[in-house]
Amino acid sequence: MAGGKTHRWVDTTGCFIKREGKMRFLAFAYGFAVLLVFSHGMACAGQARANLGLDARLRFEYQDGFNAKYYGDNPPRGAGEDRFLLERLRAGFDFMPADKVRFVLWMQDSGAADLAMPDNAFYNASLQGENNPYRDRCELWDAYAELMDVSGLPLNIRAGRQRLFFGDKRVFGPGEWGNSGRWIWDALRISFRSGKGSADFYYGRTMVHDPHTFSVGHRHFYESFGFYSCLPLTERMGGIAVEPFSMTKRDDHPNYRGEDGRTGPLDSWYAGFRAYKYHPGGLQWDVTYVRQFGNYGPDDIDAYGFHILLGYRLPDFFMSPGISLEYSYGSGDSDPADNEHGAFDGAFGARDRMYGRMNLFKWRNIKDAQVNLEFKPCRGLSVVAGFHKFRLASDKDGWSLNPGVYRDVTGLSGNDVGDELDIVCRFDATNSTCLQAGFGHFRPGGFTEKVASGRQADWVFVQWEYRFAAQLL
Repeated sequence: MAGGKTHRWVDTTGCFIKREGKMRFLAFAYGFAVLLVFSHGMACAGQARANLGLDARLRFEYQDGFNAKYYGDNPPRGAGEDRFLLERLRAGFDFMPADKVRFVLWMQDSGAADLAMPDNAFYNASLQGENNPYRDRCELWDAYAELMDVSGLPLNIRAGRQRLFFGDKRVFGPGEWGNSGRWIWDALRISFRSGKGSADFYYGRTMVHDPHTFSVGHRHFYESFGFYSCLPLTERMGGIAVEPFSMTKRDDHPNYRGEDGRTGPLDSWYAGFRAYKYHPGGLQWDVTYVRQFGNYGPDDIDAYGFHILLGYRLPDFFMSPGISLEYSYGSGDSDPADNEHGAFDGAFGARDRMYGRMNLFKWRNIKDAQVNLEFKPCRGLSVVAGFHKFRLASDKDGWSLNPGVYRDVTGLSGNDVGDELDIVCRFDATNSTCLQAGFGHFRPGGFTEKVASGRQADWVFVQWEYRFAAQLL
């Protein structure tokens, strides 16, 4: 195996190897049993409903010429060629003792078999700890209580561990492609619905994916409050939907280093909007703009990002073809010595389907020109091909794959990072089973050749996912 890896299938995929993993599982099983007994008693009174759910996912990945942190044949950590299997199991229980009351308890176990990248490669200096995208053993995933239609109003209140995602998930997404799930929250969410319009207000803190410690026993990463809304306009105004939003991202720990070497806390603020119009057939467009300001340690934040999409679909033609053009921009830091933090950080957005499927880029210091082709050859099968041209927004800032390593503060290496071609096929075999397979190829540009490697990179994946739900009461 590449990189001299040793095969450790049992201890990397087994949830119950460590004593701590056993205790977590027993705690979950005990809580599940208590809920089941309680729900049975309520059901006898004719009031309760309960559902059991399961979501199992396996994904094989092959990476040649890159990994999650580095580009090239000889990375400082991990291997330049790697083959590994990702497993993720979610299981849980939804219980409604009354029509307007809901309790949810779900666990998640994420593992990686034969992965060359060591866990300590995901040490985060700002967090001063590990935040692992591949592994997180026997962890709480959803655990919340919800009140619906409070006081007869279209108002829901949800408190506890949950996922928060809005709109197209570009600014606020769960990051579900990541094996451990990128953004999981301990939060209070208040949701108001009126027709097609909505407004969500929240306060919460993000969970840290530390596979060695149960999340209830360690600190959170970011603290945030904000709102996300949707305002559908009338047909006389074009039938456009507008989504204004604003949120914060804060961390009181003084671990954020400014350009003069001093450190301080993070206090970041965002304000922006998304506007779009989609037709099942015909012209589609989508625009998002976000402004970021505040403080990154001792430095002032002055950053922004935007995304534009223009597409056309022909659902009644053979294979229901669609074509779209996209452009994504995330500002970079143009001066490494002006005590101003100019790099946009993408807020709490997803990244896996936005900026190339190989996950070489984030919504930071990026110019991404993209063209997509979509087909549906038969029922249940879809094929999406995407081509990206990547450049740096600022040639003096770093590549978001690892900006501390791949950066030329002089700007002499240019801004051409490279091109990426992705092809992904999805087949919904049944209502419960989904199969996916994909391929990605990256060709480095002048910047990558100078600061990283001139070799081309490839990526292949095959994924199986099964979802099961059963009504118990």
